[in-house]
Amino acid sequence: MRGRKPDDAGLQAAKGNPGRRPSKAAAAVINPGEIKPPRWLTKSRKAMDVWREYVPLLARLNFVNALDAQPLGRYCRYVVEWIVADEAIRKEGTWYDATDTNGNSTKRQHPAFKAMQTLEKALTELEASYGMRADTRFKILRDQSAALGGYGGLPLFGDQVPHAPPSSVPDAPAPAAEADPIGALARLDAVPPGSRPN
Repeated sequence: MRGRKPDDAGLQAAKGNPGRRPSKAAAAVINPGEIKPPRWLTKSRKAMDVWREYVPLLARLNFVNALDAQPLGRYCRYVVEWIVADEAIRKEGTWYDATDTNGNSTKRQHPAFKAMQTLEKALTELEASYGMRADTRFKILRDQSAALGGYGGLPLFGDQVPHAPPSSVPDAPAPAAEADPIGALARLDAVPPGSRPN
């Protein structure tokens, strides 16, 4: 018999990978970047850079899958177009000198500024849909937790929710109901600084 018996995948994962060799457990992990970009997006190197930056992060949060490739592709393209418009405004300014129909000189708004406003509206809607803003990300996580059976589905505490010590501050808010997925977090609220009696 040559060498020692190799560790099983679970033990190897627990030990880590000090030798930087690929492990069996690592091979079983799903790569969140496997969502393929639309073919039309691959023609733009800058849009693909945006894709590589954001899509793996969203996939790790379990916010996207292969069905989201088209809207995410549009998002990446809009980001690139927004950056181009922003650079034009920084170089040329928001307003430019023009002549009106009567021959008088006047100031007009740069067309790139109007394009930026249109793109920002589309970007804001897509960012809200995919949890790229803190408020919408919280709502998505809350709904995912509720779908997993309330706070017991949260990976933060497992099945046991730690209880905060009783507050000595009068008028402390009552703990949230057990069925509320956010109630588990409300019990961990600390007493505000300066509100404890001396």
